[in-house]
Formats: sequence, C-alpha cells, structure tokens
Amino acid sequence: MKKLLFICSQNKLRSPTAEAVFSEYEGFETDSAGLDRHSEVPFSSEAI
Repeated sequence: MKKLLFICSQNKLRSPTAEAVFSEYEGFETDSAGLDRHSEVPFSSEAI
C-alpha cells in the first residue's frame, strides 16, 4: 500500500480535497495536513 500525504497552507480546501479524491483509489492510504499554525490539521512529524 502506498501512502500519500497532501500538504497545503491551511488544510481547509486543497489538501482535504486531494485526500478525498485519492482515497477512492485502491492501494493508496491518504492523509492531509496544513503548514500554517492555524490549520485544521497541522503538519507534524507523525504525519510523515
């Protein structure tokens, strides 16, 4: 299984959308995070 991590600035639109689209594909585990400190899901070393 391949893991994909999508990152954008605030994790509000772009990366969650990409996560949702690619989660439909077989063989992929997806997640998303944001770089801004006020992100919905902040980027962390655990995400990697």
